[in-house]
This record gives sequence, structure tokens and C-alpha cells, in this order.
Amino acid sequence: MPNEASYSDIQTNPRIGDRGLINIYIPKGKGPFPFILGIHGGGWCAGDRTSYNHFWPRIKRAGIAFVLCSYRICQEDYYPAAYNDLVHLLKWLRSNGHSYSLDTERCALLGGSAGGHLVMLLATKAVREETELCEIRAAVNYCGIMDMAEQFRYDNVRGHTMTFAFMGGNPSRKPENYIDASPVNHIHNNMPPIWMAHGADDKIVPIAQSRNMASLLKKVGNEIKYIEAEGRGHTLIKEDNAPLDKVEFLFENDMLTFVNTHLKA
Repeated sequence: MPNEASYSDIQTNPRIGDRGLINIYIPKGKGPFPFILGIHGGGWCAGDRTSYNHFWPRIKRAGIAFVLCSYRICQEDYYPAAYNDLVHLLKWLRSNGHSYSLDTERCALLGGSAGGHLVMLLATKAVREETELCEIRAAVNYCGIMDMAEQFRYDNVRGHTMTFAFMGGNPSRKPENYIDASPVNHIHNNMPPIWMAHGADDKIVPIAQSRNMASLLKKVGNEIKYIEAEGRGHTLIKEDNAPLDKVEFLFENDMLTFVNTHLKA
């Protein structure tokens, strides 16, 4: 049985420099392997392909590969740059993933906060509009932003400029971009199954964003599982102060079971 393997700093998009680099982690066994594409958060203005490194030891137990990526953050370009970078990556993986023992017909997306927003934008807009992507079998979203105009208004209340910085303007200046960047506006019947979780005490992204999205997904018949974490704020991890080697996803067992079910079907 082949040992696990890792590949670092693979260039998938030279045009965007370091943001085009990915890391790939392969479990023990014979491939090709289904894989999770981890999309980092950071308010669209921070984070990179190393942000979720510490989850690999926990994911590999399920026999799933892990791909970690970056995208252009708000200091480098405005929306739709980050979204376009990820669409490009999914096409690159479709063409090149077999060289790294990845099964390009069995991909799951995972992200939290800004990463959750981008996961859901790919699972809605990209799945409907793009061709030659990896086949997305499931999507995992922790506390992601679903409605950009609503988030902009909430940011103003809490004195933050996160959404303004990502969009490069406010909704009155860029109304079409705010509509286009909102996953809630791209729901359709052919989306992959969705797993979502949100902290009930989230003070950064209101839980109403996820509640509304989950309700709308149910109305179109999407296979949606939505869980709320009582007493938790804006997070995708179980315990905030856990040692790095013991950090777990919030509702980790349930999430990995969901992903496994759809990747290995």
C-alpha cells in the first residue's frame, strides 16, 4: 500500500503569482482519491493556502485527499477576482489532478466565513455557469456570507469595512456586482448537496444569513443539512483554545460523514 504523500507550491495560475500555488496531501492507499478543496477565510483580506494545514491529519483518516489553495485577497484585487481564481483552479484540477492521484469526478468544497462564501458561490453560480470543472459532489460552508448587500449593511452597524474592501465599493455604486457576488441569488435545482453550520452567537456574520439560505435551498429540493451551534460565535472549529494538533472542525464527525457519503457514493 503506497504511503501518504504531499506536494507543495504547485503553480496552477502563474498570472496571479503566489496566489496560484496549491498544496496537495494524499492519504495512504491506491488512488485516485476523492478530495476536499479547502478554501480559506480571513474576511477576503487575509489567509492563504496554509490556513487549514492543521486539519490534514484529521481528514486523511477518512481516506480523502486534501487540496489547499489561495486566491487574490482584497488588497490585490476586487470581486470577482477571488471567484475567478477559484474557477480557474477547478478547471486546472480537472485537467491536471490525475497527475497527483486525485479523482477529478469526486471533489468536495470546504470553507468558513469568506471561504464559506466562496464555496457557496462556486456551488451555485459556477456549477450553473461554468464547464470543465471538477465534479463537485458536496459543499461544506461554515458561517459564510450569503447576501453581500445585507453583510455590507451589517458591517456598517459594527463599524467594519470588510465587505466594502472586497467589493471595491458600496451596493449603490456597484449594485450588479453585489447581486452577482451573493450565493443567495444563484440557487438552482442542480446544486451539489450542501452541509452548513453557523454559531448562534456569531457577531461577524449574522446567523440569519445561513438560516435564510438553508430555507431557500430546501424550497428548491436541495439536499441540505444545516446545524446551529448554541453558544458559539464566528468560527469553524470546535474549541477556540485547543492545541493546534488537536483542533477539530465544529461538528466534525457529522461533516466528514456527510462528505464521505457523497464523495464515495
